[in-house]
Amino acid sequence: MNPSAIAPLQHYVHNSSRLLGVRPFANSPAVKNLLNQLPTSSQGRYSSHDARSRRAQLTKKPENAKLNPPAQCRPPPITIPIREAYDQAIQYYFALGKAYLYFFKDGFKNVLANRRLLAERLKGTPKEDHPSVFKPHHVPRTFSRADWVLFWRVRHDMIRLPAFGLLLLIAGEMSPFVILVLSGLVPIPCRPPMLTSRHLEKAETRRKLAFEQFEARAPAGALTAGLSKHTARNHVLRSLYLSGAPWEHLKFMPPGMWLTKGYWRLAFLEGDDKKLIQDGGITGLIKEELRIACMERGINVLGKSETDMKAALGDWLRLTADEDINERRKRMTVLLLTRQRNWPQTRNFALPSWHL
Repeated sequence: MNPSAIAPLQHYVHNSSRLLGVRPFANSPAVKNLLNQLPTSSQGRYSSHDARSRRAQLTKKPENAKLNPPAQCRPPPITIPIREAYDQAIQYYFALGKAYLYFFKDGFKNVLANRRLLAERLKGTPKEDHPSVFKPHHVPRTFSRADWVLFWRVRHDMIRLPAFGLLLLIAGEMSPFVILVLSGLVPIPCRPPMLTSRHLEKAETRRKLAFEQFEARAPAGALTAGLSKHTARNHVLRSLYLSGAPWEHLKFMPPGMWLTKGYWRLAFLEGDDKKLIQDGGITGLIKEELRIACMERGINVLGKSETDMKAALGDWLRLTADEDINERRKRMTVLLLTRQRNWPQTRNFALPSWHL
């Protein structure tokens, strides 16, 4: 990739060990002040069972620690108040808002904990082998698949943390209602179940529409004569739910969207595919990480069993595997431009002369 093309992105990265230039924010008095101002959940807020469940989720060792990132990379449990326990609706919604605020605070702390964990992991990695904005698909030799996922999630979350922290301070108990409108600001550990479900439904609805429109223009997918990279990339941005809702409504994809979203997703997937195979395969993934891995590749998960998701992810890994990086990218291009139900059955399928 031309270095001049990614120059606008360099402000995200001060250096790898400082985690994309966000260390000053993470250690700043403003963050400590924010955490002090947010309410702290009390023993009376949750039953003893809930408290044990919360601790268990954060401390339980994954089935395969080389494959699955720590539990703190995912949203913590949340206890929702019962509507019947409140006489007035306003009391219930206030209690609901406070429950979500406790949840957001736990998630906020987890984002900072993940950043510290990654910093420790990078200390054991030679500086010349650190992840780099100039070679984003490069996986450090000392990294496991869990480390690779941790690195990308920290990058994703720390970019959003300042704005999300400000939102919590301003909106307070109204935060759960505000994030429905500003969902793009929410770090992954701070996403409540309702937001995740809404995100999934929208993503799969958009993917269906994107493929209907793309197939009308490119009936042979990646092998369609005259298919431009621009058209193919715009489809992938839409089908992977990487472009924002406003652009979908405007039916317009702004210049640079591929470089800021699509290019990075493919770079992550290249490394993730490689480490998934090396560190134990899909059988070692816990269900939540299996679901996330499928979503990241444009595989539908709503209504799917764990067996279905493993089969689909297994097909992806089998069909895209190749020692030659260009051949692997061509294979990924074919799958990303083809509905999952129409993926090739064998590895011996026609490839385009280009890749995304």
